[in-house]
Amino acid sequence: MTGARTTAGPRLPEDFRFSQTSLQVYDDCKRRFWLSYMQQTPWPSVQASPIAEHERVMRLGQAFHRLIERAEAGVPSDDVHQFVNDLEPPLQEWYRAYLQHRPADLPSGHVEVERVLDVPFTLDDSAVRLVAKYDLITAEDQSRAVIIDWKTGRKRSDPSSLQRRLQTALYLYVLVEASSRLPWGPIAPEQAEMRYWFVAAPEHPITFRYDAAQHEANRNRIAAIIRQILAGESEAGFPKVPDTDFNRKYLCGFCTYRGLCDRGERATSIDEWEDTESPDIQNTYEGIDFSLEDVDELAF
Repeated sequence: MTGARTTAGPRLPEDFRFSQTSLQVYDDCKRRFWLSYMQQTPWPSVQASPIAEHERVMRLGQAFHRLIERAEAGVPSDDVHQFVNDLEPPLQEWYRAYLQHRPADLPSGHVEVERVLDVPFTLDDSAVRLVAKYDLITAEDQSRAVIIDWKTGRKRSDPSSLQRRLQTALYLYVLVEASSRLPWGPIAPEQAEMRYWFVAAPEHPITFRYDAAQHEANRNRIAAIIRQILAGESEAGFPKVPDTDFNRKYLCGFCTYRGLCDRGERATSIDEWEDTESPDIQNTYEGIDFSLEDVDELAF
């Protein structure tokens, strides 16, 4: 990252990539971004309660993603039925749902599993990079590309909520921008789409089509957030989210820094999980955290 700031204030690491998680954290609560990314403060609180159930939910979500990664990569099982029967509940039901309801209309020419894409993003005098990790990308040569994101929540998310999330905007934007360096070649925004697939509703994925107008709007939205981040020179530039009952329950309640902000000591119950889109919770739950070692940098 070059030209980000010339003051002596706190800076992001030089190798920092803006992901859907970091952008969503800032959009939800600027102070959380400050604590997590600018000061890299260790998490002082648990994410959700009870702790044992929270850990179980994370483990199951990660296990499901590993199972699907194996299946999409074409790793065979000698006996699929026995393999499924040996899985612990609810992984049995989730995997059967995948086998029965994996979308049948996906492109088959190219299949990319757990692919990390990294692209440059230039604005004003700053040069930064965007990074996204995809559960699954399927594509045909210079024709069509579909992003699939597997969700293991207890119920199907609200489409309007997913449409607002920065994951949807960033994943589609990065895919189109990176396409000229990918095996299937360049694609226009109109040739890309993103689908969220739910173990809770495997027959009813949520699909977002794309076009040039959305692509430009997504670029402008991402640019506006990054400009605000880079303009922040001190803690005062990263205020807390407003102190409302809703925010205390659905943002602060799942935030590992709530104790530092005097927003309560108790974590929100894991039973409230599907009513929030907290990026910290969601990304750990869905097993899509990644490090820079995973990044396949695309130089332009």
